[in-house]
Amino acid sequence: MHFSIQFFIVLGYFIIVLIVGILAQKLAKSGTDYLIAGRNLGLWLCTVVVVGEWLGGMSTIGVSERAYVTGISSAWYNVSTSIGMMLFGFLLAKYYRKNRVYTVSEMIEKLYDKNARVISAFAFLIAYLILGYAQIQTVGSVLASTLNLSFKTGVIIGGLLVTIYVTAGGFWSITLTNIIHTFLLYFAIISTFIIGLVKIGGYTGLFTALTEVGKNPAIYRSPMGVGLNQVIGWIIGGMFGAFAAQASIQPVFAAKDEKTAKHASFLSALLIFPTGILTATLGMIAATGKFATIPNPKQALPSLLMSTNFVPAWFGGIALAGILAAILSTIAPVMFAISTILVKDVYHYLIDKNADEQKLLQVARRFTFVVGIVLIPLAVYLKGFVLDTGYISYAIRGAAAVIVLSGVFWVTKGKRVPTSLSASLAMIAGTVVAVSFPIINYLNPEFRFDKNLWALGISLLFVVLVTFIQRGVLERRRKK
Repeated sequence: MHFSIQFFIVLGYFIIVLIVGILAQKLAKSGTDYLIAGRNLGLWLCTVVVVGEWLGGMSTIGVSERAYVTGISSAWYNVSTSIGMMLFGFLLAKYYRKNRVYTVSEMIEKLYDKNARVISAFAFLIAYLILGYAQIQTVGSVLASTLNLSFKTGVIIGGLLVTIYVTAGGFWSITLTNIIHTFLLYFAIISTFIIGLVKIGGYTGLFTALTEVGKNPAIYRSPMGVGLNQVIGWIIGGMFGAFAAQASIQPVFAAKDEKTAKHASFLSALLIFPTGILTATLGMIAATGKFATIPNPKQALPSLLMSTNFVPAWFGGIALAGILAAILSTIAPVMFAISTILVKDVYHYLIDKNADEQKLLQVARRFTFVVGIVLIPLAVYLKGFVLDTGYISYAIRGAAAVIVLSGVFWVTKGKRVPTSLSASLAMIAGTVVAVSFPIINYLNPEFRFDKNLWALGISLLFVVLVTFIQRGVLERRRKK
């Protein structure tokens, strides 16, 4: 078997990440340390973990996959995420941190009741299991291109790597490895973007090259190339998904104070914003076929970086390590979000409320390991566009965001207006709508209305209608 220079660079990176992640075990001395780093993250550490979670497989492999087919408009995915984190900083960051919660469901209980917390917790488990296996698929596609492996083998190797180092140190492992991941990611994306654009002759040369291979340049340069409905869905999903995204706002729970939580949200938004354009451009460069043969759109970016016609082998290896860094920086928080929900919303809340910090530490490690092992076969056998699959998760989180925003801001005379029943029913309805869309699209491929809009609309409808019905019934009873 021939081992390329890219292979040794990526292997070396994997070893470094594994060592750092395992060493972080020394910092996780209690359940709180393991789950939220003891609430000790400063501004830059908090920002790095937030950015690392958002700029993962969907933001790199997923965006380039879409850009390979529909052009620059796939950048809306990262732009919408940036908008979402900016609004989150203004609207909700301080409320989450002020309440010292571990999970979004715990925040929902503070706004409503136990039933709303339990229902939302199970909805989030569905959302993050879907997002988790979709993210592991992206690392499988990169490793398949890099190491000349099958997609299945790549998924297994990548999944096991993340499982081992996250299980060891928990949130501290994620924090320390994300420092490495984020630095390498930005180096890889910015440098290869500049190289690619220079080689192709700027955007004018890029669109000319796309025309030469039979692509429609009007679609590739249009900000609405993926369709207006999809763009609106991404923007709405990115905005509302950020408000209740356990994986990406868990660093906010770990921030040392409310000010840090808020400022880290703003700073992460500024860092996320430009990456969509850079990655989408690389996907379009891959679509020209000038530098690499692309076996399928999902491998557009990895195949481009592996091509010595595009960059020298050693540089491609570093760039590929950067893309892997992006994927690992997201898989780890997503996997850990599932574990945190299981520990705090299921085990500690429903099974053993008297568990001490050491018991929670043991249980958290076990759950984290099991979650990683479960996600691997899901990633191997479930298929679909990475962004489309991931947005089922966004739709569920969007439904939860409606509940959180209503609970925090729909207040009259100092009292919260929405009822607990309305929150529970809205969460159930939004989740059902989100997970039903693959079935609906299978039965009727022409049905293109976005799942995020449906989930948000249905959950909002339930919050408003059920609240007014309940309030009306109570008022009539009072008058009698």
